[in-house]
Amino acid sequence: MFVEFFPDPTLVSDQEGEYVEIRLDENFEGDSLFVGLEGKAPLRFAYPKGRRLLLSHDSSLCERREGLACESLGSITLPNSRESLWRLTSGSCRDSILLPQPKAGKAFQRVGESDEWLFTSGTPGTADPQYELDIADCGLSYIKFEGGSPVWKVSGWLTGCDSISATMHYQELFKGGSPIQDDVTLSGFFSLEIPAGAYLFHLELPEDEAPSNNVVDTLIFAADNPPARISEVHHCPEEPIPEWVEIYNASARPMPLGDLRFCNRSGHFGEIGDSLAPYESVVISKDTAALREQILYGDARLLQVSLGYLNNTAGSLSLCYRNMVLDSVSWDKSTVTCPMGFSPITGKPENTPGFVNHRVSASSAEPFTYKVLSRVISKRGDPLRVRIENESNVSLKLLDSARREVWKMNIPPTSGVWWSVPVQKHISIGVGYISISAGNYEKVVGFVLRP
Repeated sequence: MFVEFFPDPTLVSDQEGEYVEIRLDENFEGDSLFVGLEGKAPLRFAYPKGRRLLLSHDSSLCERREGLACESLGSITLPNSRESLWRLTSGSCRDSILLPQPKAGKAFQRVGESDEWLFTSGTPGTADPQYELDIADCGLSYIKFEGGSPVWKVSGWLTGCDSISATMHYQELFKGGSPIQDDVTLSGFFSLEIPAGAYLFHLELPEDEAPSNNVVDTLIFAADNPPARISEVHHCPEEPIPEWVEIYNASARPMPLGDLRFCNRSGHFGEIGDSLAPYESVVISKDTAALREQILYGDARLLQVSLGYLNNTAGSLSLCYRNMVLDSVSWDKSTVTCPMGFSPITGKPENTPGFVNHRVSASSAEPFTYKVLSRVISKRGDPLRVRIENESNVSLKLLDSARREVWKMNIPPTSGVWWSVPVQKHISIGVGYISISAGNYEKVVGFVLRP
């Protein structure tokens, strides 16, 4: 029988996203299966083996998994502005449904074996246990994280089964080391414990007909110490500079940009595989081309995101990892005087796109912190001054516009003083850089030498 239709996707074209899903009886034996839309020649397939058949134009929708067969919709295009009549036939087995007018971005889900159809989020190729009957499903429900000191307690319920073996692994965000993995047995209401810390946490049950509730994959951390932060906001910059927001990865692990977004405001910051390196920042703007023209140094990483408009007088912004809020900021007329931006971490005015000049995490493994007194200096003025707080030896280098080293000095541990960098002696008018490094950890900061 027909169980799901997706006639009108919004994130991709209809040809890429539309599909028809059919639930099969594994005990039924037939030679052929016919799928027809009124007014069009029916599609004919050899009767599939398995529990489901997914028809689509794009094979990437159809994951290769046990019990799922995949076929092409061919020339059939699903109507997205009217009712449609569909027929399914195999031998003496038949199903016929009149599908209502679709809603953009929503799938039709059949309720049980009735003729009732609801608008839901699509689940191509997998069962939806909320609506389908007799589904082999053992899932996770009501997952909750409590504590944080001296341990995290992870509790929840099993649904659809009494007990099951599962795999749990977690990896520290602010420290190095390999992930910790445990095989655990869950029964009914369960409670697990892991040491205090900030983690990338993963709990997974064996795959079944409804894999959507088999996995918990999230971050856990203390509320006052998130692994990614909003480190600078420019909600009312001077024309023609576009609005921009800086995001900083305060952890020792790469942060997947495909999972980061501004809550209730825009799409994700990147595609699957894109990441923000540890202790690095990225500048988010809806017009990166215009912003790049206004930034006098090329180190800042820019990402174009449709973040809408930021209120100039009073507003707020939240950073989400998937559906979890990592960090939130707000501002009003008393926060900063336009057109200057501000750092939500220090609460002070700031205008350093792509560079975070202060420690933003008490648990961070950064080997030093630094501050640059000014990044626009005069050829006839004072030298560039840098203050470094460090617990081990740090190398301070001066680089020309081509990133060639022209001067170097070693900073001893726990110095805590302002160091003068002889920029006027070694750099021509224009852009230059300073490099601050300890071992493999390096920060490069741009500056401008004016006449």
